[in-house]
Amino acid sequence: MTRIDCRQISGDDLAGSEQVRLAFDSLTRHGFAILDHVLPQERVRALNAEFAAGYDRYLQNSELDDTLKVGNKRYMIPVALSGGFGDPLVYANPFVVALARHVLEPDAILESFGAVVSLAGSRQQHIHRDGRLLFDSAISTMLPAHALTFVLPLVDMNDINGTTAISPGSHRWKVRNEEAPPVALDVPAGSCVLWDFRLYHGGTSNRSDATRPILYGTYSRHWYRDSRNFEKKEQRHLAFDEGFLDSVPEDRRSLFAHLVAADAMAR
Repeated sequence: MTRIDCRQISGDDLAGSEQVRLAFDSLTRHGFAILDHVLPQERVRALNAEFAAGYDRYLQNSELDDTLKVGNKRYMIPVALSGGFGDPLVYANPFVVALARHVLEPDAILESFGAVVSLAGSRQQHIHRDGRLLFDSAISTMLPAHALTFVLPLVDMNDINGTTAISPGSHRWKVRNEEAPPVALDVPAGSCVLWDFRLYHGGTSNRSDATRPILYGTYSRHWYRDSRNFEKKEQRHLAFDEGFLDSVPEDRRSLFAHLVAADAMAR
């Protein structure tokens, strides 16, 4: 299993580094890549505390208007790009963006951002792909990736808290091979994992007595929109306050180019 230690990446040319090349190769061949040490653990602990304080109303076993139930005691919830979550190191981490732009295209966008919470005692999630295949299965699995799921755990993803079990190479499967055993990922807080939207995966049971929150982001080609996971009108792909886009660093603004274009068309 390929793991990239981001502490070993130095210099300004992240996209041209050997580590990003290896991560790109892993995503292309196996459908996923693990990036270790993308954030200091103390930063992640602060994010976890901010999440617990600001999003406690979502930590219940019931689906709300702006949430989506994605399994037993599992919910996809909105997280605003504000406070610690509005830090570019979180939603547009330089290692993650370098890899996403390499896999997708230089003008890749941040299509959605939020969290998935696995409540204490949640059972194994169903195996699934994050989105529908773009075309018929004969060609869709042969194409380059059109979207990536980025997962940043706020607590360790492991056998006790629960993690994600993936089927390596399944982004190339036309149909699911149920005989292929999934691989449970070990992703400590401060590390992250990215996988191809077509990869078969599912959350494992949360055997702890606490909620396991993970931040997620969907990076995609600029023309792609995720309709499968946002069927409710109350759900938001991205949540932010007025003035947020003005605060985005220049080299990250293309991640939100689709919003600027949509706003211009609406005027």
